[in-house]
Amino acid sequence: MPAAPQGNTPEFILNSALAELLRREGLEAEAEQSLRTTHRRHQVDVLVELGEYAIAIEAEFAPARTVLLDAEKRLPERPLVWRGLTVDSVFALVYPESFRRLPESQAREALAACNSLEFALVERRQRIDAWGETGNDSPSFSSGARQVGSVSTLAECLHDYWVRTAKGGSVEETVNLASSAIERAASILKRAASPHPLAMADSDPEATSALIWLNALLFQELLASNLDTDTLRPRDRHKRIPRPDSTGGPSAVLKQWDLILEINWWPIFHIAREALRAAPPRLAKLALAGLVDSAAEIAERGTVRRHDVAGRIFHRLLATRKFLATNYTTVPAAVLLAGLAFDREHDLFDSLDWASQDTYKRLRVVDPACGSGTLLMAALQEILKMQRRFGDADSGHSAAIRSLLEDALHGYDVVPAAVHLTAATLSMAETSQLIANMPLFWMPHDVKDRNARMGSLDFLRRSPSKGAAQHLALFAERGRDAGRVTGTGEQIHDAYMPRNCDVMIANPPFTRAGGPGTPENTDWNPVFGAALSKTDQHVMTDALRRTLAGTPASLYAGLGSAFLLLARESVKVGGRLAFVLPATVLTGSAWARVREMLLEEFKVEWVVVSHDSRNRPKRGNLPGRRFVAFSESTRIAEALIVATKSKPRESSTGTLVRFVNLRRNPDEPIDAMAITRALLSRSAPAENFSQQEILIGGVSWGEVLFVEQARLNENPWFYSGFTQGRLVRIAREIVESGVWNVEGQISRVPTTKLSALCRLGPYHMQVKNPTQGLFDAVATNDPTRAGHPALWHHRSDSVKTLQIGANARLSERSGRDSGDQVAMLAKKARLHIASELGHAPQRVAAVLTDEPMIAFSSWITLSPCNPGEGKEEALCLWLNSTPGLLLRILHANRPYLGRSRLPHKVARNLPVLDVDALSNQQLADSKSLFASLKRQPLQGFAHLAEDPVRRELDRRFVGEVLRCGSSSSLDRLAHALNREPTLTARH
Repeated sequence: MPAAPQGNTPEFILNSALAELLRREGLEAEAEQSLRTTHRRHQVDVLVELGEYAIAIEAEFAPARTVLLDAEKRLPERPLVWRGLTVDSVFALVYPESFRRLPESQAREALAACNSLEFALVERRQRIDAWGETGNDSPSFSSGARQVGSVSTLAECLHDYWVRTAKGGSVEETVNLASSAIERAASILKRAASPHPLAMADSDPEATSALIWLNALLFQELLASNLDTDTLRPRDRHKRIPRPDSTGGPSAVLKQWDLILEINWWPIFHIAREALRAAPPRLAKLALAGLVDSAAEIAERGTVRRHDVAGRIFHRLLATRKFLATNYTTVPAAVLLAGLAFDREHDLFDSLDWASQDTYKRLRVVDPACGSGTLLMAALQEILKMQRRFGDADSGHSAAIRSLLEDALHGYDVVPAAVHLTAATLSMAETSQLIANMPLFWMPHDVKDRNARMGSLDFLRRSPSKGAAQHLALFAERGRDAGRVTGTGEQIHDAYMPRNCDVMIANPPFTRAGGPGTPENTDWNPVFGAALSKTDQHVMTDALRRTLAGTPASLYAGLGSAFLLLARESVKVGGRLAFVLPATVLTGSAWARVREMLLEEFKVEWVVVSHDSRNRPKRGNLPGRRFVAFSESTRIAEALIVATKSKPRESSTGTLVRFVNLRRNPDEPIDAMAITRALLSRSAPAENFSQQEILIGGVSWGEVLFVEQARLNENPWFYSGFTQGRLVRIAREIVESGVWNVEGQISRVPTTKLSALCRLGPYHMQVKNPTQGLFDAVATNDPTRAGHPALWHHRSDSVKTLQIGANARLSERSGRDSGDQVAMLAKKARLHIASELGHAPQRVAAVLTDEPMIAFSSWITLSPCNPGEGKEEALCLWLNSTPGLLLRILHANRPYLGRSRLPHKVARNLPVLDVDALSNQQLADSKSLFASLKRQPLQGFAHLAEDPVRRELDRRFVGEVLRCGSSSSLDRLAHALNREPTLTARH
């Protein structure tokens, strides 16, 4: 074999090649620029112009021991200026060491083909040490900020520089700055004696006014700096949009906004103008003064054009969020979901001609619950990536944006202010030209003339409200119709939704029917909780119930299932859905028919969940957040699902579902982009079940499990249960093959469904619900109290052993059928399984009681179908063992990290040890072992690996009685399970 060509390529040759390749990616880039500050001259390897700011690239050959130090030197106290733009950030980049030895003639070609460039972002005031200790002779990557990829990967990060602020700090700082300004302005407006005129759907109209004014002032700042007047109509080209100035009070600002409205931008400035006209002039002047200053500072930071800053603030202010269930999608989650949905290699996009403007006009991307436009903005950015990569680099970009905003991106919401903010969010992506019309609609969400109007769900084919005329109401007065936000004003318009959607992307509301069984909470968490009266709630709920009858969706799964039904009806064959949904979609019994629909009519490609146990408490005006969610202000676990609609009767054989289990939910969009690239770059494995680690820059973000869709059914999709795929593999082999395989030690363990062994006792509502229950209950451990002994609560400080006594008393409720009460008491038994388990604090998953009794609420009574000596004891031991817990966590509902729920329907299908298949000797040994352990207190499941009682239970029952695994293999399994966040999270 001939020797590889040898050369000596200097760094500046590669820098020049890098700048040329970046220009081909649509970036203004120049290499080897010399910039001067007061005291010294700086030689910058590559400089990139990005609108209002510039970014430097400092490059070195590997091992690049000084690249971060050199990068930081490009951020002196007095910033560098290039082409009149401040250099606020630097990318530190490392060329492969082998490039040193290339002939110069091959440098550009090698760089274009390289997929192992390493780079990290360094910012002023928040510098990221992605290579570990600066100055370390052997640098090591210690942060997820490090990226690995090609020049195109670097270009994507530069184009999407909106992932960080231009002057350092996080977007959260910008949001806090805006929130503080709004709070100050709102406090001034609250001094007015008369009621506020802005009747928005929230309890703080003054804050809403301030937000809308700030939003308009921010957009005015951008127009003043960026608008190309040549794009205006001839009659308007002489007009110059001024920067906001409140020195003349509200009248001066109104004149400025009147001028702007003469040209266009109605969605943003009309509602702001009307609110300002209605406000008391003296107070409005004081409020505007602070908002104008804040708008200037925020615009100068460089984030507002790309970030949904206004949306973040809006969702903090929206008091009805609780009832509308309008959870704001985090920017990183939006980047991840949109990145997977708009995969360039997917057949839907690979067949499009990105150089043709007709492509952008014909695309149909729909968000039926758009909120403030976060997901639509993320979708826009993904489409523009493809336009930059494969479209017309000379003249097509601006035309593509206009076509996308005017024709392609459809948004719908039930909150008028949210629709206006969506218009503003999308408009800020293009402030150099006019955008005439946008297909954004406010949808009515109320009862009018005794007819329910259910927002976007009225587009369901069977909706009773389908086809109503719709007109936009600026101030959300009840009873108004809905309509379309346009560039020149709100128009009366019949709202429509495309029936040939290419992509439906959404984070729909999750509210569902049902609530806790107390008199004051009988109507808790209503499906349409934003309705002003319970009568209207019932009318709307009944209308939706009729609409969903006979479909896979249901009120008990919640509104998310109804929106999936809307996607089924609206997405074309070959089109995609990309949804944020509650994680119970994967395991919940109420979602079973929805899962069946997805498997029959879609190719399910991506299922992403987070196992991040972090918890941000509520502080000030910042809502709390649990990082198991992909929304900003929610505590429930969520999942991202991406699927492609199939042709009728098309087989899904060969379709691989990729279950992504993230150990850490990305905090920054730049990390989300890296995760997306890492996921999309993976080739399909040869095995029908395999796992791969998500490694980025030496940091593990989680694992991907590849599972054939044909192996899934409507039963729980348990592949998202753990971050360690090997635990899922162990559980799957137990359930499907009866094989216990731990570290190569193979044993047989018989399993069956719980319902094959036991009859399940009554539902909680049948026992003590205020309207349906047969009994009254009192919590007590006193055996002398009147009533029937019962098992009610499950408190970790009192339920510590495998056998316990009653902790409640039941008494017959007067007015109820005595025969029904006798029949229920006849279902009492000694074995009970925990219906809801907090893994970290609670100690037992099942118990035997001292005497037969009824269990409810926290427990389900289990009556053996085929009673026998030792069977109850064996089943109780199994449910409390490490493998028993493993199967329970995977198959139960997981609404929160660290919790598993077993409603009756799920409990019936729970795979458990088949105690009917055990020998008499095994049953006798089980009974003897239970007797020796039944009064010994166990520790919480978070400590199962070091709990001596649990270790003895595993060793003697699983290892010796069932003859499954050695003590050491069981210990290692317990330690592996204990490393799972769901065992230690206290959510």
